[in-house]
Amino acid sequence: MARGRIGYSTLLVRRLWKFLVAYVAVFVVAAVGFFLLDGGREGVLNSFYWAIVTLSTIGYGDVVPTTLSAKLFTIGVASTEVFLGAYLVTLVIGVVSEEAQHRALGTLGTGMTGHTVVLGYSPVGQAAVRELLEQEQRLAVVAERVEDVANVRTLAPEGRLYVTYGPPADREILARANVPSAHAVVVCTADDATNMIAALNVRAIAPDVRVIVSVSRPELRETLRAAGVTYVASPADMGGRLCASAAFEPEVASALEDLSEGAVRSDIQEYLLSPTTPVSAQSFGDAEALVRRSTGCILIGYARAGEGGAFATYVDPDPSASLRPGDAVLIVGTIENARRFRSWFGVDQGR
Repeated sequence: MARGRIGYSTLLVRRLWKFLVAYVAVFVVAAVGFFLLDGGREGVLNSFYWAIVTLSTIGYGDVVPTTLSAKLFTIGVASTEVFLGAYLVTLVIGVVSEEAQHRALGTLGTGMTGHTVVLGYSPVGQAAVRELLEQEQRLAVVAERVEDVANVRTLAPEGRLYVTYGPPADREILARANVPSAHAVVVCTADDATNMIAALNVRAIAPDVRVIVSVSRPELRETLRAAGVTYVASPADMGGRLCASAAFEPEVASALEDLSEGAVRSDIQEYLLSPTTPVSAQSFGDAEALVRRSTGCILIGYARAGEGGAFATYVDPDPSASLRPGDAVLIVGTIENARRFRSWFGVDQGR
């Protein structure tokens, strides 16, 4: 559970304690007053019994005031009870409304674990959120504007999507999105300085989480990589390369766009090999033939961790290259064939 998350019961108790103190005080005063003003006729126990029956509006009528002063006192106690009852109803309604507002704005935090956090809802963030939801990932999104929260919440059910708002680089906001328990964090505000600060704060509170940062200036890549960022994307740089490719090989540019968007006709996906998954100990050529025959997908390459733990990618490797558990295989296929591959392979995509 994220730090600072306040539950409904906790919030209700915080608001109720003043009412409870007032109620107990009125109860004691009513019992003592009845005992004194009625001449002690009913005794101490019956005086407290009368007080609780009167304040609870039960009114059995088996213990009643007999003197004028006791009857006037009863009128005051009954009037006070009406006020206390109205105050209690108002208090509960206020707490319920506040709880609903906090939930709507995501300010209570999330208990998600193993999820992906998207910091920033810039155009890059919007595209990232759509693609991650298309790939059936669980998300926590931090929007910088409160008015974006309602729009983002409509994209997926509450169990798959948590949305809040605030400065994406603020550590309290990062805790609200439960960054320490996340699988990966995508930092993609419209400001490079904010992205750098957010990435550094994420790395400070979650040393093992995967951090992906979008920057408009490609020259910041080495700086961010030196700071421990897993992957740095430059949408402007990528867009420029696609435009250049489209100038003389437009179909290649279109194919690259299709492959990077899971909702289109085909997709490129990554799967991690384990000792029990298919093609875990075969040559690349044999694995390629088996994947094609079994699922209709095309095996285009693999990635392998080096000594420092960073993965190096090999596209169209030598057919004799041996695959082994721990490698990540890269496949291309239609949406239908990709689903068939996932079922055949036995694990979900991603690393």
